[in-house]
Amino acid sequence: MPDTPPDAAAPDDAELDPSDAALAAAATGDEDAPYDLDALLERTAAPRSLLEALERAGLLVPHHLDDDGTARYSDADVAAVRAGLTLLDAGLPLGELLDLARRTDEAITGMADHIVEAFLRFVRDPVRGSARSEEEAATRLVTAYDRMLPATEQLVAHHLRRRLLARAAERVADELGGHA
Repeated sequence: MPDTPPDAAAPDDAELDPSDAALAAAATGDEDAPYDLDALLERTAAPRSLLEALERAGLLVPHHLDDDGTARYSDADVAAVRAGLTLLDAGLPLGELLDLARRTDEAITGMADHIVEAFLRFVRDPVRGSARSEEEAATRLVTAYDRMLPATEQLVAHHLRRRLLARAAERVADELGGHA
């Protein structure tokens, strides 16, 4: 299940069932996020204007907002920014990167909504209905989350890679076929 976006209204833990509170804690505490925007700039050597543009396009999403409202970023965000810089260094125009960011954000947001709904319907609700206690429900939900998040990430990344390679091969074949 994906992280809660920092702009989403996060319910107070006091409003959540104990099992949902444990699940929310697991989702927001899945990695350290030691960097604010200035530290992210320092770690990546990216221009501030680029990071701000990537945030507006939805490709750079803070891990969370701290108690002061400051956006926090993780090492995974550092790696993602560096990947974007690699694309730019390879010759991809900034406008194309930002278009890719917007399209990716739209597709991923829809997919994330579906994945969350599936988790709630097929995992959380049955666990809550069958657990003998809130503690058991919390343990089972966090265990399911801990297993399912990396599996979902791996499945989606694998599928994207296969689709990219297949499309590239088709394009090369079409171009070669057109010149023969």
